[in-house]
Amino acid sequence: MGRVELGVDPGPKLRIRAERFADHYSQARLFYRSQTRIEQAHVASALVFELSKVALEYVRLRVLANLRNVDEDLASRVANGLAMPLPPASTPAVAPIDMAPSPALSIVAKMKPTLVGRKVGILFDEGSDKADIGRVKSAVEAAGGAAMLIAPKVGGIKVKGGTLKADGQLAGTPSVLFDAVALILTRDAAAKLAEEGAAVDFVRDAFGHLKAIGCSVDAGPLLQKAGVPRDSDGVTGLDDKFVGAAGRRFFDREPSVRTLA
Repeated sequence: MGRVELGVDPGPKLRIRAERFADHYSQARLFYRSQTRIEQAHVASALVFELSKVALEYVRLRVLANLRNVDEDLASRVANGLAMPLPPASTPAVAPIDMAPSPALSIVAKMKPTLVGRKVGILFDEGSDKADIGRVKSAVEAAGGAAMLIAPKVGGIKVKGGTLKADGQLAGTPSVLFDAVALILTRDAAAKLAEEGAAVDFVRDAFGHLKAIGCSVDAGPLLQKAGVPRDSDGVTGLDDKFVGAAGRRFFDREPSVRTLA
């Protein structure tokens, strides 16, 4: 046991917080300024999305006033996205400080173009070339990814070169489950699937989520119905270029599919 000296008053024991505990903005400022241009747009757009659901205008104004203490650019973008005036900054309990941006806080800056651990959905239908499907599947797996075959029916479809079973039904296996997709279709199959909402959504969502789309020459009718231009970055053929693109996201495409703050 420790010694206790009699007659010595140690004084009251207090549980206190450091002065900088009242600094509510410096870390938020560091985080926002450490993001890439893409991520900053996403942060601003996310704030616009959430604040748009707030019915009380004075709450939105108060948040905007607080955001000015984080970053003026961020506050302006959110105010513009809400079509609201930018109020004066709120008075912080402790003035925020500027810190050097940290690349470690950015996800996009650290992204690696790889298929390792990622998944590619391969959409096919009657008449699709079994050899093409096998070649794309093998190339994805050789790059460290996993491939899943998607078709309107799972039990077995007649394709060029035999019969092929699917791993998932088109209606229940949307492209949000994959990091990239490939469309291996005949022109007749592509035209037929262009009338199927699940197929159109499969392609449109992949494009809107900035994923690579590999497609056979005859997949045009489905691409057109989904509003996907063939000359877009990340929309490729079925060659090695697709495998290289499948491990990336194509952020330069984003302004063509949504308005960001």
